[in-house]
Amino acid sequence: MLRLSPLIVASSVLLLSACATRDFVKETVAPVQTGVDGLGTRVQAHDEGLKALDGRLQGSEARIAALQQEAAARAQAANNLPKPPGLLMSTVLTDDKIKFSSGRAQLTEQAGQELDQLVAKLKADNQPVFIEIQGHTDATGSNTMNQQLGLQRAEAVRLHLSHAGMPLARMATISYGESAPLADNNTREGRSTNRRVQLIVMR
Repeated sequence: MLRLSPLIVASSVLLLSACATRDFVKETVAPVQTGVDGLGTRVQAHDEGLKALDGRLQGSEARIAALQQEAAARAQAANNLPKPPGLLMSTVLTDDKIKFSSGRAQLTEQAGQELDQLVAKLKADNQPVFIEIQGHTDATGSNTMNQQLGLQRAEAVRLHLSHAGMPLARMATISYGESAPLADNNTREGRSTNRRVQLIVMR
């Protein structure tokens, strides 16, 4: 009967134990390794996503900076544009100062002095201005006649201002005739008030 030595038996047991251990380790570690590999893949994908997001953010920041520069350029251009005309003053030369007679457009000496003072003030301000000269009448006579009379009164004022030194190109006349009364045309005082020239000075 064949008898195995204790050494051979012990060696065989160790070999079998080692094989069993390796199989156990493989079965245990393999799922873990798979999970680690999957996690690594997800981490890599996440990193790539972050890089792509960072790239988009940088692109957005560049576009925002470009828009800000464009807005600043537009604001600067707007500041360099000439300012739109604005009302500087409004002067009404009523019958008390100009003494327009009914149906007449001639300026009196007192009216000329008032206009000379206005030109002197504008020259002292030394600012480019534009003057709209509005002619008005009372309701005496026809609408057509009053329209013409209002224009004649406005033109008389413009001519005087021109002689006083105001450039003709910076003045314009318009007639409102009897259409814009300040007072009741049924009274003498009201008609006197409505016979007027109004100067709108704009800068």
